[in-house]
Amino acid sequence: MSQAGKYGRRRDLLFLNRPRLELGKYLTGAVPSHPASADYLKKLSNWQMLGNDQYGDCVSVTWANTRRLVTAYLSSEEYPNLSEVITFYKTQNQRFPSEDNGMDIQLALNDLVKNGGPDGTKALAFAAVDYTNPDEVKAAIAIFGSVWIGINVLDTNENEFSDNKPWDYSPGGMNVGGHSVIVGGYGASEGGRLAGDEKFITWAEETSFTDAFWNNQVEEAWVVIWPEHTGTAEFMAGIDLSALAADYKALTGKDFPVVVPPVPPVPPADPDTALAAVAKPWASQLRTRPDLVKLKAALETWMSEKGL
Repeated sequence: MSQAGKYGRRRDLLFLNRPRLELGKYLTGAVPSHPASADYLKKLSNWQMLGNDQYGDCVSVTWANTRRLVTAYLSSEEYPNLSEVITFYKTQNQRFPSEDNGMDIQLALNDLVKNGGPDGTKALAFAAVDYTNPDEVKAAIAIFGSVWIGINVLDTNENEFSDNKPWDYSPGGMNVGGHSVIVGGYGASEGGRLAGDEKFITWAEETSFTDAFWNNQVEEAWVVIWPEHTGTAEFMAGIDLSALAADYKALTGKDFPVVVPPVPPVPPADPDTALAAVAKPWASQLRTRPDLVKLKAALETWMSEKGL
């Protein structure tokens, strides 16, 4: 039986409308293709509580779980430890442990871009995901391996977690806390606690939500762009890097910290082809003025000889 832990996601009401990048603007034209189901979390086991049974450090734990997932798939696995998690938690709780007031996710993401995490790695950028758009969420998971979400937990979900069942939405349930988790899978129902629709990590366990929970209890969703992402086929195919870099510069005043491949120059049009493109429709019209009749005949002869 799994034991529920603590909560610690807060939202600073003064900054709810802070400027941010929106992932949907940078998906390549439309939502890129993605698998019907995926579970990037399943490869890993031995997820750690990292203090979230004692403190409201769930946002900091989500950072650690995200770094573990990204490095395990794209480089060499590195899982931030409890000391590093607490160090990051102190960026919003300077007097910890006497101050244990949770964290605002966007403020934490800002800090990861500006200063980096205690593991020494800076995030390149982050972007909000439209959590009401299932295809965008799935595409984000397919490109980045996970999304970082903020939820409101119901008292009934604590019982479901303890009973190894998926978290469902209960209209009569009571919100008991704001929480931050990493979601790294969707679809392909399994048994027990993974029988839900979206797979996530919380309190050292992989479990799942139902779509009903997602539609009612998710309040924010983000992707973090780490250095490890930039060379992957999924990132290069799925993200319009030029548009992302332009908006990043407009938002921050700084160049995006990844070299954007130059757009190949458009070769100049062949002069004969360019002239024929204009002459052909003109010459197809009836001409009666003697000088225009001559010009039409000359153009038709020239285009015939050129094979145009």
